Parts: sequence; structure tokens; C-alpha cells
Amino acid sequence: MEEGENIAGGMSYRTMDGIDSKRIMKYLDGLDDESYMKILEENKIYYIVSAEKTSARLNLTKKRVENGRLHTECAKMINTKIYTSLRWLEKLKEDIMSVKNKSEILELTQYRKWHAVKLLPSSAEGILITSSIKEKIEKLSVNPQIGPEKLEEAMIHIEKAEEIFFDLLNLSEKSDFNAAERSRIVGYSEAVLADKELESLIN
Repeated sequence: MEEGENIAGGMSYRTMDGIDSKRIMKYLDGLDDESYMKILEENKIYYIVSAEKTSARLNLTKKRVENGRLHTECAKMINTKIYTSLRWLEKLKEDIMSVKNKSEILELTQYRKWHAVKLLPSSAEGILITSSIKEKIEKLSVNPQIGPEKLEEAMIHIEKAEEIFFDLLNLSEKSDFNAAERSRIVGYSEAVLADKELESLIN
């Protein structure tokens, strides 16, 4: 199994670290041509449903962006990425349905691209969160009882989170997804720390 193939988790035995999938799939693909084709068709349905779930997740994010309070250019950039990803998923479903005689339905690059697409919603929503928290900081900074100097720690956290989420928006099939998954957790943790700093000042 190639390095970095632990992606798009749950869609294939290829995603299991250290497993030579070619050695085990022959035991799961059917004992004859008839059973093999039945299993292949069910496997294709499974992938199609998973792709549709990814599309639904992207559409939910699109609505959140449309109803959020992002700068116009930022919202436009995110929506363009979502639109491009939705079109790619439609093409992916066509590719899946066209598979005729192989148990490994997707190529490695498709798995990796799918992983990048699946990370797009949480990255975009992370930017929505950081934008809202930064707006909250701006409002509090004019409060004479708080002042900008008391908001420095919150600003440090939220700027770090924002930088991480913008970086994650630019993932591709060539990205290091293990590092991306770790960064996503750090980004949300930094946003939480910023919010806690603000709550401590308000309360």
C-alpha cells in the first residue's frame, strides 16, 4: 500500500494502514463471475451513496456561507471551490458507474482528491467561525471597560486559526492529508481558545 493512502476513510480496504489489499480482496470479490459482478454492483452503489453524502455536506456548507457574515470576495472564493468540487463529484460518480471488471473502483489520485474535497466543508466553516469571532473582538475593542489590550490573546488565537483554515482550503490530491487532519484539529482548538478568552472578559 502506498504511503499516504489512509484517505477517504471507510470507502475501501486500501485505507487501512499496513494492509496489502490485493492479498485480501480476492477473498471478498466473489467465487465466480456471477457473484463477482453482483458484489461489484453493490460496491459501486456504496461509493455512489458516499459521493452523494459528500455532495450534501458541500451544499450544507454553501448555505452556511451564503447566510454567514463573510466578506464578499472570501465568500465568492469559497463558493467557487464548492461548485468545482460538486462538479468533480458528479464526474466521479460517472466514473464509478462505468467500472466493469475491477474490484478497486477508484484510482489513487481519485481517492486523494476525494479526501481533499471531504475536508473542504470543515475548512470553510472554520473560516466562518473565525470571521464571527474576529467581528466579536472588534466590537469588544471599543468597549472602554475592556479595551484592545485585553483582547490580544484572543486575537493571537483567532489569527492562527484563520491562517490554518485558509491553508486547508487549498488542499489538493498532492497534499499531506495526515498533516492536514492534524492542522484542522489545531485550527478548531485555537478558535475555541479565542472564544474562551472573550467569554472570560465578558463574564
